[in-house]
Amino acid sequence: MTSLQTIHGEAVNLLHRLTTPDGILASTIEADNYKRVWARDSIICGIAGLLLDDETITNGLKNSLLTLASKQHEHGMIPSNVLPGENSDVSFGSLVGRIDANTWFIIGSCLYYLESNDTQTWETLQPAINKCRYFLKSTEFNDKGWIYTPLSGNWADEYPVHGYTLYDNLLRIWGEKLWIKISGGNLDALNELIEKTSSNFWPSTQTNAKKLYHQGAYRKAISKNAGHYAAFILPGCYDMRFDAAGNALALLLLRTDDFQKKELRSFIDELKAGLGNSLIPAFWPAITENSPDWHLLQGNYSYDFKNKPGYFHNGGIWPVWMGLFCMGLTKIGLNDASKDSVTEFERIVQDAKNWDFNEYIDAVNFGLDGKTQMGYTASGIVFMKAAIDRTSFAEKLHL
Repeated sequence: MTSLQTIHGEAVNLLHRLTTPDGILASTIEADNYKRVWARDSIICGIAGLLLDDETITNGLKNSLLTLASKQHEHGMIPSNVLPGENSDVSFGSLVGRIDANTWFIIGSCLYYLESNDTQTWETLQPAINKCRYFLKSTEFNDKGWIYTPLSGNWADEYPVHGYTLYDNLLRIWGEKLWIKISGGNLDALNELIEKTSSNFWPSTQTNAKKLYHQGAYRKAISKNAGHYAAFILPGCYDMRFDAAGNALALLLLRTDDFQKKELRSFIDELKAGLGNSLIPAFWPAITENSPDWHLLQGNYSYDFKNKPGYFHNGGIWPVWMGLFCMGLTKIGLNDASKDSVTEFERIVQDAKNWDFNEYIDAVNFGLDGKTQMGYTASGIVFMKAAIDRTSFAEKLHL
């Protein structure tokens, strides 16, 4: 059987090949603008490099951050992606802007400085971070702590996630935590925001009513007994679908009590029974033509429709987010669940004839799909190994 160790070595090699003087590319392929420095992709790859203590990839992270900072919008937004070189091109998003380009930029900049103590690069990045933080503050709109993401305004750019999203708000919290660690600011306001986020995104009868965003919608969400954090909150509605990336960040950044661990373990068991294996989809359950939000999905794409039920964002299994989720499981002590998912991934790769660091695995036939040679996927494998090895990733990532 193909071992995680073998796949991991190949993943590191791919990350090296994606590293250029301008930063880390999303993929070696030309299709759909993947051969560019994407904010989230390059920084996630760079974080994998920090976990590996890999000088080449870490230097690629630095160059990615400098490239992105050099193309920052006058209003503070970090580009979604940049095509470096003579024919340089900058994109802040096609159908809508990308909130997480900004949050990942702050996280990547702070982690790079904390690990490298590169003061020269930090002096260049610090003003860009401040502008970016100011921009994100403005996206709260009501000045109450949570940023508000437009429809498809993050990594899942062809999927109907929007509003106060778990994923985007936890990235923002992580970035602020790192920034305060470096700048020496006061943690009181951030700790209040963390408590507000923790209380509202996992509906429970034990929560103080004064902390609730919307009491009526919260009570309805409690009755769903989801066993995990909500994907997003809208005025009057809690969307309780499972978001692997958001829940991964919650497990890494928030306190998880014994009741939540038990409920999450039950959810994972139910998910395994439904899928027939231990893989972790990006979002679940999949949206179908009978779902109330199908109309938000069916026309939402730039090149072609990829979000059939069980595919792409719509139930597809993305190694990058599964790897991050496995790290979260390990951090809270659910090591067996983490190992089960990684073992299943090893089996899929072993059985596949077309393994080439594919973007995702479909949840219908469990075939490899999407673009290939993806740094995202290579990073996910680094995360999986960190989870299984139980390395000091929490300290490395300053969680």
